[in-house]
Amino acid sequence: MDDAILSDNDRKAELSFAYLAALAAHAGYTCQRGPQPDVASVDATIRSGDETGTQFDVQLKATSTPSRGTDGLRFRLSRKNYNDLIADRMTPLLLIVLELPPACADWLTCTVDDLTMRRCGWWMSLAGRAATDSEMTTITIPEQQRIGTSGMAPLMVAARGWTHE
Repeated sequence: MDDAILSDNDRKAELSFAYLAALAAHAGYTCQRGPQPDVASVDATIRSGDETGTQFDVQLKATSTPSRGTDGLRFRLSRKNYNDLIADRMTPLLLIVLELPPACADWLTCTVDDLTMRRCGWWMSLAGRAATDSEMTTITIPEQQRIGTSGMAPLMVAARGWTHE
Protein backbone atom coordinates (compact mmCIF):
# COMPACT_ATOMS: atom_id res chain seq x y z
CA MET A 1 0.00 0.00 0.00
CA ASP A 2 1.84 3.05 -1.23
CA ASP A 3 -0.67 5.48 0.29
CA ALA A 4 -0.91 3.81 3.73
CA ILE A 5 -0.52 6.17 6.67
CA LEU A 6 -0.11 3.37 9.24
CA SER A 7 2.98 1.23 9.71
CA ASP A 8 2.54 -2.55 9.88
CA ASN A 9 2.78 -2.35 13.69
CA ASP A 10 0.11 0.38 13.78
CA ARG A 11 -2.10 -1.76 11.51
CA LYS A 12 -1.67 -4.72 13.87
CA ALA A 13 -2.63 -2.50 16.82
CA GLU A 14 -5.78 -1.27 15.06
CA LEU A 15 -6.74 -4.82 14.02
CA SER A 16 -6.26 -6.04 17.60
CA PHE A 17 -8.69 -3.36 18.81
CA ALA A 18 -11.17 -4.22 16.03
CA TYR A 19 -10.92 -7.90 17.01
CA LEU A 20 -11.58 -7.10 20.67
CA ALA A 21 -14.46 -4.74 19.83
CA ALA A 22 -16.07 -7.37 17.57
CA LEU A 23 -15.84 -10.05 20.28
CA ALA A 24 -17.28 -7.69 22.89
CA ALA A 25 -20.15 -6.59 20.62
CA HIS A 26 -20.95 -10.21 19.76
CA ALA A 27 -21.18 -11.02 23.50
CA GLY A 28 -23.32 -7.93 24.19
CA TYR A 29 -20.61 -6.04 26.08
CA THR A 30 -19.18 -2.58 25.51
CA CYS A 31 -15.60 -1.98 24.43
CA GLN A 32 -14.11 1.44 25.06
CA ARG A 33 -10.64 2.58 24.01
CA GLY A 34 -8.26 3.32 26.85
CA PRO A 35 -6.91 6.76 27.67
CA GLN A 36 -4.51 8.37 25.22
CA PRO A 37 -1.61 8.55 25.54
CA ASP A 38 -1.34 5.04 26.94
CA VAL A 39 0.42 5.47 30.28
CA ALA A 40 -0.83 2.43 32.24
CA SER A 41 -0.85 -0.23 29.49
CA VAL A 42 -4.65 -0.01 29.21
CA ASP A 43 -5.74 -0.10 25.58
CA ALA A 44 -9.42 -0.87 26.21
CA THR A 45 -12.06 -1.56 28.85
CA ILE A 46 -14.73 -4.24 28.47
CA ARG A 47 -17.97 -3.83 30.48
CA SER A 48 -20.84 -6.21 31.05
CA GLY A 49 -24.43 -5.28 31.83
CA ASP A 50 -24.75 -7.50 34.89
CA GLU A 51 -25.92 -6.20 38.26
CA THR A 52 -22.34 -6.00 39.57
CA GLY A 53 -21.08 -3.92 36.65
CA THR A 54 -18.22 -6.33 35.98
CA GLN A 55 -15.48 -4.90 33.82
CA PHE A 56 -11.86 -5.53 32.97
CA ASP A 57 -9.11 -3.61 31.25
CA VAL A 58 -7.08 -4.96 28.35
CA GLN A 59 -3.52 -4.50 27.13
CA LEU A 60 -3.61 -5.38 23.42
CA LYS A 61 -0.72 -6.83 21.47
CA ALA A 62 -0.48 -8.47 18.05
CA THR A 63 2.08 -10.64 16.32
CA SER A 64 2.50 -12.03 12.83
CA THR A 65 5.60 -14.00 13.89
CA PRO A 66 4.21 -16.19 16.67
CA SER A 67 6.36 -18.55 18.69
CA ARG A 68 4.34 -21.60 19.67
CA GLY A 69 5.42 -24.45 21.85
CA THR A 70 3.59 -27.52 23.06
CA ASP A 71 2.56 -25.49 26.13
CA GLY A 72 1.08 -22.51 24.26
CA LEU A 73 1.99 -19.18 22.69
CA ARG A 74 5.24 -17.56 23.75
CA PHE A 75 5.23 -13.79 23.67
CA ARG A 76 7.84 -11.19 24.64
CA LEU A 77 6.78 -8.18 26.70
CA SER A 78 8.70 -5.04 27.52
CA ARG A 79 9.54 -4.45 31.18
CA LYS A 80 7.03 -1.57 31.35
CA ASN A 81 4.13 -3.61 29.94
CA TYR A 82 5.00 -6.67 32.03
CA ASN A 83 5.25 -4.67 35.26
CA ASP A 84 1.99 -2.82 34.47
CA LEU A 85 0.25 -6.17 33.87
CA ILE A 86 1.39 -7.66 37.20
CA ALA A 87 0.45 -4.60 39.29
CA ASP A 88 -2.20 -4.84 42.01
CA ARG A 89 -5.26 -3.06 40.57
CA MET A 90 -8.91 -2.45 41.42
CA THR A 91 -9.91 -3.43 37.87
CA PRO A 92 -8.35 -6.61 36.43
CA LEU A 93 -5.93 -6.02 33.54
CA LEU A 94 -5.68 -8.81 30.97
CA LEU A 95 -3.21 -9.24 28.16
CA ILE A 96 -4.77 -10.18 24.83
CA VAL A 97 -2.40 -11.10 22.01
CA LEU A 98 -3.85 -11.30 18.50
CA GLU A 99 -2.02 -13.83 16.37
CA LEU A 100 -2.03 -12.94 12.67
CA PRO A 101 -0.65 -14.77 9.60
CA PRO A 102 2.88 -13.76 8.45
CA ALA A 103 1.67 -12.01 5.24
CA CYS A 104 -0.37 -8.86 5.86
CA ALA A 105 -2.46 -9.64 2.75
CA ASP A 106 -3.79 -12.66 4.68
CA TRP A 107 -4.77 -10.78 7.86
CA LEU A 108 -8.25 -9.78 6.71
CA THR A 109 -10.56 -10.60 3.81
CA CYS A 110 -13.92 -9.11 3.02
CA THR A 111 -16.39 -10.46 0.47
CA VAL A 112 -20.12 -10.18 -0.06
CA ASP A 113 -20.57 -13.28 2.11
CA ASP A 114 -17.72 -13.12 4.64
CA LEU A 115 -15.65 -10.82 6.76
CA THR A 116 -12.73 -12.93 7.97
CA MET A 117 -9.84 -12.09 10.26
CA ARG A 118 -7.37 -14.95 10.25
CA ARG A 119 -5.92 -16.72 13.29
CA CYS A 120 -7.05 -15.96 16.84
CA GLY A 121 -6.42 -14.16 20.09
CA TRP A 122 -4.86 -15.44 23.29
CA TRP A 123 -5.53 -14.07 26.78
CA MET A 124 -3.75 -14.12 30.10
CA SER A 125 -3.78 -12.48 33.51
CA LEU A 126 -0.32 -11.81 34.90
CA ALA A 127 -1.63 -10.41 38.20
CA GLY A 128 0.44 -11.37 41.20
CA ARG A 129 3.63 -12.34 39.39
CA ALA A 130 6.98 -11.03 40.52
CA ALA A 131 8.37 -7.83 38.98
CA THR A 132 11.29 -7.98 36.57
CA ASP A 133 14.34 -5.84 35.86
CA SER A 134 14.88 -7.45 32.44
CA GLU A 135 14.26 -5.25 29.41
CA MET A 136 12.14 -8.04 27.85
CA THR A 137 10.30 -10.95 29.48
CA THR A 138 8.90 -13.97 27.66
CA ILE A 139 5.59 -15.31 28.91
CA THR A 140 3.76 -18.42 27.78
CA ILE A 141 0.01 -18.22 27.29
CA PRO A 142 -1.48 -21.70 27.77
CA GLU A 143 -3.14 -23.36 24.78
CA GLN A 144 -6.52 -23.45 26.57
CA GLN A 145 -6.48 -19.65 26.79
CA ARG A 146 -7.02 -19.12 23.10
CA ILE A 147 -10.12 -17.05 22.42
CA GLY A 148 -12.36 -19.40 20.48
CA THR A 149 -15.94 -19.40 19.33
CA SER A 150 -17.14 -18.80 22.91
CA GLY A 151 -15.43 -15.41 22.58
CA MET A 152 -15.60 -13.00 25.47
CA ALA A 153 -17.84 -14.96 27.87
CA PRO A 154 -15.04 -16.97 29.57
CA LEU A 155 -13.05 -13.77 30.10
CA MET A 156 -16.01 -12.05 31.77
CA VAL A 157 -16.63 -15.10 34.00
CA ALA A 158 -12.95 -15.02 35.03
CA ALA A 159 -13.09 -11.25 35.62
CA ARG A 160 -16.08 -11.69 37.95
CA GLY A 161 -13.96 -14.03 40.06
CA TRP A 162 -11.01 -11.63 40.12
CA THR A 163 -13.08 -8.61 41.12
CA HIS A 164 -15.27 -10.28 43.74
CA GLU A 165 -12.82 -12.44 45.71
